[in-house]
Amino acid sequence: MISNLVDFVEKIRQAFRKNDLIKLRMLSNDLIEQAALTSDPILAQLSLISYSFQKLLSKPHIIEAEKWGEVKTRIDYSLKKASVHLNKKNFKEFEKELDNISLKVFEVDSSMGNYVANLYEKAKVKQASRAYAFGLSLRQSSNLTGANEKDLLSYIGITKIHDREKPAKGIKERKKNLEGIFFE
Repeated sequence: MISNLVDFVEKIRQAFRKNDLIKLRMLSNDLIEQAALTSDPILAQLSLISYSFQKLLSKPHIIEAEKWGEVKTRIDYSLKKASVHLNKKNFKEFEKELDNISLKVFEVDSSMGNYVANLYEKAKVKQASRAYAFGLSLRQSSNLTGANEKDLLSYIGITKIHDREKPAKGIKERKKNLEGIFFE
């Protein structure tokens, strides 16, 4: 599992450094799917970070800002530190570094963004809706990403993601698997 996390962090870092918006979006989607399947909040947070990076890098007023180069360097350094902590199996410091990266995204969006609504909060709702589309309940999806349930419900009502995404296993198959486990 650690090697997978290191791999994800490194892929996010490389895509961020290269301004690869498509790769960041794909990583974000892959991560939230894995997070939904395993109920892993760390994978969900990595998904939110990747999604937020993709959004930040798509905004010309941010990437053309005078202080963006310095901010990008600090974010890159934090990603590198997160990887180092993981390799040393220092999970507490790894999680702190992820929180630090999330905070940096919030700060960049607050100081350089054009909208009052926070990009990271929007990412929570967006990715929670994807988790919902993969079969998690509204509450599970909300808890996984930290999204506000009311905002999530509102977003799910206006999006079609849950119609396009199909859970890996349907309810009947899940029920059959559980019956096989509990009633043998």
